[in-house]
Amino acid sequence: MIILALPVDVALPGTVLQVALLGALALIIIFILIVFVEAVVLQLIGWGDRRAAFKAAFWMNLASTAAGFLLLAFVNRLAGFGLVLAWAVSVIIEGLVLKRSSPRGTRFHWYASLLANLVSYLLLILPAYLLRG
Repeated sequence: MIILALPVDVALPGTVLQVALLGALALIIIFILIVFVEAVVLQLIGWGDRRAAFKAAFWMNLASTAAGFLLLAFVNRLAGFGLVLAWAVSVIIEGLVLKRSSPRGTRFHWYASLLANLVSYLLLILPAYLLRG
């Protein structure tokens, strides 16, 4: 068996790139799953048809993901409270995004945002947070 050892200055950039690409892929997959879960919730509560629900879920999660990257350092430092803070910020940001396209009354967008985020945090984000090690 022949083992080739590469110097660190040659192997490290490739390894860092691989880890960065896998991390980006994981974030994209998680984003897609969250959009899917929240779109299903929106459709079930009568936000609109499938297309409207997916469009709303995509835009509201794009906005809250952008804000989430800014809060990431605080969320990790504050442990469980940070997760609750991130959820509350998501509800507010996504509620404001939904307000622009709400098919119903003035408070329906807050109900939709609250419920969609509750489901996605309980099904996806909380388990990932608890299993991160």
